Amino acid sequence: MCGYKVHGLNLPSGIWCNDDNILKDEVVKYFKELLSRDGEVRVGSDGDCRTRLSDDARRVLTKPISKIEVYEALMSMKSYKAPGPAGFQRIFFKMFWNDVGDDLWHLVKNAFEMGSFDVATTDTLLVLIPKGDHPTSFTNFRPISLCNVTYKIIAKVLVTRLRPFLNDIISPLQSSFISGRSTKDNAIILQKIIYHMNKKRKKKGDVVFKLDLEKAYDRVDWGFLKQTLIMFGFPTSIISLIMHSLASTLISLLWNGSKTESFTPSCGLRQGDPLSPYLFVLCMERLGEMIQEEVRVGRWLPLQVSANGPTISHLFFADDVLLFAKSKPSKARVINKILDDFCSISGLKVSLDKSRVKVRKTTRRGG
Repeated sequence: MCGYKVHGLNLPSGIWCNDDNILKDEVVKYFKELLSRDGEVRVGSDGDCRTRLSDDARRVLTKPISKIEVYEALMSMKSYKAPGPAGFQRIFFKMFWNDVGDDLWHLVKNAFEMGSFDVATTDTLLVLIPKGDHPTSFTNFRPISLCNVTYKIIAKVLVTRLRPFLNDIISPLQSSFISGRSTKDNAIILQKIIYHMNKKRKKKGDVVFKLDLEKAYDRVDWGFLKQTLIMFGFPTSIISLIMHSLASTLISLLWNGSKTESFTPSCGLRQGDPLSPYLFVLCMERLGEMIQEEVRVGRWLPLQVSANGPTISHLFFADDVLLFAKSKPSKARVINKILDDFCSISGLKVSLDKSRVKVRKTTRRGG
């Protein structure tokens, strides 16, 4: 628990408990259920995304791994971060690169060529970080994955190769984790839209939805992710590598200084895995494409701040979703259907308690 000791919590049943043995069993049960697919996720329709990886990008992703790539991936990591289940910090591999460098290189090289690797490489320790000063339930903790250094090197090499091409396939309406973009850009756009809504006087009203995706990383369905990678044109070997890294994971929680029993998840992305933010961005782009299709056929009427300016239907900030539309009941039904369809195929869930809506009421002329 990284120095944080839990003395008591409300169990999911609502009963307060301060028995550490019971809490330990219950926390494993809670996260095992959270990271397990219940079989209710609907399979989305196959097809291609409007933007796909270029042939050049596919060649870069699958070209032979060089030793310098592995070395640079290792050296980019902070030396004394908490270790994974193997117990080795990055500093060990840095100090003994001359002794272990070739082995690391061959491990990464074979992983990219085969699309798989030793399953022990992805063993993960799950550390629970309290979201506030006084957590009262398991939902008040953020699960952070401590991955083995060997796996992180594989992931970092893949991220380094992929990042330069994300600008080509991810809409400008997503700003998180994309090179050359900043969440500040979307924040400025949002401020402009709110100002516009507050000042303009037209008969037609506007609405903004700020939606929070509950436990977003933990709920991503692996089938949906694989389908997304196929639709974006990822090479088969890279898809195999990504899906193997998820499906082969064995998770143990660190609870009050000791490890719990292990379990195998069946959904979710690891927070702490260098690759996870980029996989999540790709998944969210599916929602963006669903929205853009509704805009294209005229069922979703987006906002337009100025007469000659672009229309804006949505902005994504990591797991926060902003939706913009005309405040009509028919358009609200379209939005609701899109969200229901997306959640049913992705495994994600909107947290209504943490979501907000702002409506600019219609103003009658002369009023």
